[in-house]
Amino acid sequence: MRALLSSTLSAGLVLQAATASAESFTPDPERWRPVAYSDLRLPRGEAESYASIWQDRLDESNSKPPPPPLPGLPLPDPSLSYAVGNRGASEWHFTINFQTKLAALTVLDTPNVCTDEYPSPAGGVKIKVCPMRLAVFEADRYALVIDGAACFLEKQTQAPIEDSSATRTEVSYDVAARTFKIRYTVSHTEIPQCAQTVPLHPTN
Repeated sequence: MRALLSSTLSAGLVLQAATASAESFTPDPERWRPVAYSDLRLPRGEAESYASIWQDRLDESNSKPPPPPLPGLPLPDPSLSYAVGNRGASEWHFTINFQTKLAALTVLDTPNVCTDEYPSPAGGVKIKVCPMRLAVFEADRYALVIDGAACFLEKQTQAPIEDSSATRTEVSYDVAARTFKIRYTVSHTEIPQCAQTVPLHPTN
C-alpha cells in the first residue's frame, strides 16, 4: 500500500456530498455497513465523482483491448465494447462524514486493472484483487491519501439467485485506531485473505 502526498485537486472533482457543509457525523461509524456500488461505464451524478478519482486508471483500462472470450463461454458483456465510456467499469465505495470533511474508500473493477484472483467458494462470484484508493474531501478540494489494493466481489451473470446477505462487502470505521476495517463474505463464507484495515492517516 502506498501513501500519497496530500495534494489538493480541482473542485470539479469533489463529491457532491462534500461540496455542501457537512451537517452531522456519520452515526455509529463502528457498525458494519454494506458498501455502495457505482456503474462507471457511462457515469452520471455521484458516479461521475468516483470516475474522476479513477480517471487515470480508467484511461489505462480503456486503452487496452477487451479480453477475448474463453472457449465455450458466452460472448463478453456488450459494455466491454463501448466506443465511448469506460468498458466494464464499476466501483464500490464507503464514506464516513467527519462533519468538517468526508473520507471515501473506493475500489475499482475493470477488465484490465485488477491484478490477481483468489479461489472462490461460489462459482458465480469472482474474488478479484483490484486498485483501492482513499480520498479525503474538504470544502471545495480533495486529496488522495492512499493508493493500494483491495478485493472486489464480482458477481457473474450466471450466478444463482441467493439472499442479500450471502455475498457482501462490509466496512466499519474504528474511531480509536482511525482505521477502516473491510470484510468480505461469499455465499455465507468469510474470505479472510481479503480482510484488511486501512488507516485514515498512514504513517508512510
